[in-house]
Parts: sequence; structure tokens; C-alpha cells
Amino acid sequence: MLRRFVLVLVAIGAAIGVTAPAVTAQSAGLRDRADAAGLNFGTAVTTEALTNDEAYRNLLVDNVNMVTTVDEVDFAVVQPQPGVYDFARADALVDFAVANDMTARGHRLVTADGLPDWIVNGSWTADTLGEVLREHVTTLVSRYAERNPGVVTQWDVVDEAFLPDGTLRDSIWRQVIGDDYLRIAFEAARAADPTAELFYDDFYDDFSVTQDAVDNGVAIVPGATTERSNCADVPKCVGVQAAIAALVTAGAPIDAIGLQSRIRSPDPVDITRFATWVEDLGLRWAITELDVPLPVTEILSAESLAFQAQVYADTLAACAESEACDTFVTWGITDRLPPTPDSTGGAFGGALWFDAADAPKPAFDAMADVLGPASVVATTIEPEPTAVASAPVTTTAITDTGTDSDVGTSVIIGVLALVVVTGVVVALRRRR
Repeated sequence: MLRRFVLVLVAIGAAIGVTAPAVTAQSAGLRDRADAAGLNFGTAVTTEALTNDEAYRNLLVDNVNMVTTVDEVDFAVVQPQPGVYDFARADALVDFAVANDMTARGHRLVTADGLPDWIVNGSWTADTLGEVLREHVTTLVSRYAERNPGVVTQWDVVDEAFLPDGTLRDSIWRQVIGDDYLRIAFEAARAADPTAELFYDDFYDDFSVTQDAVDNGVAIVPGATTERSNCADVPKCVGVQAAIAALVTAGAPIDAIGLQSRIRSPDPVDITRFATWVEDLGLRWAITELDVPLPVTEILSAESLAFQAQVYADTLAACAESEACDTFVTWGITDRLPPTPDSTGGAFGGALWFDAADAPKPAFDAMADVLGPASVVATTIEPEPTAVASAPVTTTAITDTGTDSDVGTSVIIGVLALVVVTGVVVALRRRR
């Protein structure tokens, strides 16, 4: 009789454990720490890997709470032919964000490159090309404002519009529309999504300007370094500051400046000092493209890895300690899947914070120290079902792997059941 009663109790406890609601497990990644610190902590995503690389998906889910496009919303990708839109790759990233309770950044709506032939080689007037620009930005931004409200919280509306000498690039937009194309783009984005944060995004560091100088015939000019960390010392920054200030004064809806940080220089800019020009304009700023490539001969060097870790930590700390910054985005997460091809001819590599085997590098630990401890509260949020778009578009299905686990709950309930069983057994024996 006693044995039968005990077996019944054990069975009840097991059943309770199996049917208990899932609770998000506390992972060893950085996501919980970033959440506790109140930071948008993100990375650029290799969308092709989302469909068939479970290890990569898990790495993202465990470590970041924001994902950003790379070229998925480039003009040539989204509208390869006039009026013909392909949102498949952008939808894949946004759907992944929705399924895993993340936010997303839309990277580079308007650029000098990444344009389809029909734009570059078309016959335009300022009015006709201006209308194409408005229609493109409106269609793209409003799509996600309506399809997934509150998910794409930031847009890089204009990206890399300036040359190293501080003048505007001679893009098709400027050639035909004039400098006013910047205002048109921002106003269209604001009208399409009044809640999104709108960015101008660019780079300023010393090492990155040389290729621009070669391509555009511009004399090599000083970029930002540790010693040149004031905007007034960097010609590109002077030009951007003046243009953005004029736009803001004229009422253009610019909310923030993205500071790209593709750092190959051993003498990186002091972000805390450099970002003051943004704050002086009353705008917010974010780190939008941080990576730290190492010379290929030094990828495994303890000294180089320590330098890399320090750059990641210092840059993150600059954002975390500023009231004007709440977004920190690395340009990829694992050396196994960098989001863009190598542009150094194989001279540099190992730029990210997980190595090619998806093992954390010293930069991981350095950023963990900056972020501080994770929250002790674990929660589960069921994603809202995604509405089907009314316009005919190409879409890509993404498998939702998820990270929720009922293991912790089952273990706790199982232990409680055993305690109850033990108590009953002792009580019955005493009655004998």
C-alpha cells in the first residue's frame, strides 16, 4: 500500500514537471548582461546562415538583443527593377528578430553605392529622381512599421555620404537632386515611421580613408586617432558636423549619428572625446559597425588578442557610460561567418569576438566585465504572429529554433515532489 502511494506521488510529480511552462534559461552569453545594462547590444547578421546554421542562430540568441542588416535593404537588393521589390532577405532578418524577442536596425537606405543600373544610368530630373527616392524610402520603412511594429527601431537613413576631405560624395543623388537629397531622405523616413530613430552613419578613423582617397582622387587627409580625437582635427568630421548642424537647424528629422568603428589602426580613436560633437548638436550617437581586424600573422598572438579585447571594451564602455548612447553594434559576431568579405587582400582577419570555432575570445570577457552582471530574473515572451504582407513579395522561411527550456522548471518541481514523497513516507512510518 505504501509503495503504491509513493509511486503515485512520483508519477504526479513527473507529470507536473513535464507540463510546466517553459522558462528562459540563463545563458552564459552576453545578452542577459546587455539587457540588465539597458543597452541595445547588437550585431550585423549573415542572413544566409539563419536558415541552416543552428549553431550560428544560437550564438546570436544567446549574445545579442539587436540584429542589423548588412546589405539586405540596399537599393539594388530591394528594388532591382523599377517598382519591383524583393524583401526576402530583409524579411528573414526581421522575422528572426521577432521570433527571438529582438529589435532590428535597418542599415543604409540611401548610399552612393549599392545602386541598380536603372538608377545609375537613368535619365532623370531633380523632380523625377527625388520622387523615386521618396517612394523607395517610404515603401521600405513603412513596410516594417506596419508589418512588425516596434521591431525595426532604428534606420541608417543616409550612409557614408562624405569624402575624407569633408565634402559630399559625387553620388547620383547629389548630381541630380543636389545636396537637398539628404533632407528628402530623412523626411520620407520620418513620415513612414514616426517612432523609429533616424541616423546619419559614417566612419572617421585614420586607417579607413586611404582607399577612398585612391578611388576619388582626394589627397590623403588626417582621420581620427587617439591623439586626433576632436572633430575639429578630422576634415571629414568637420564637413559632416557642418552639414548635419544645418539640416537640424532647418528642421530635418535627424535623431542620431552612427559612429562606424572598423578599426584596423593600432591607434584607435577615443570615442568618449570624439562623440562630444554629436552631443553638442543635441543628438544621440551609437557605435554601429565595430570590429577589430588583426594582422593575419598575429591572430593567435596573446598580445594582439589583448589589444583587440581592450578596443572592444573601451568602445563599449564609452557608449555605456554616456547618456547620449544606448546602442552598440559589432560588425559580426564570429570569425567563422563575417558579414562582409575581406577587403584587405588577406592582410587582416580574426576581427570578431568569437573565433572561427565559435569559441569566445578575450574580447568577449572584456565586454562582459564592462556590461556587468546579468539580471537574475528570467522571463519567457511569446512572439506575436507576423502578419502577412498584402503586397506580392518574395519571402524566405526561417526556422525558429528558440532558446526557451523547461529543464530548470522540471528539475525544481521534481525536487519538490521528492520532498513531498519523503515527508509522506516518514509520516506513514511513524504512524506504524
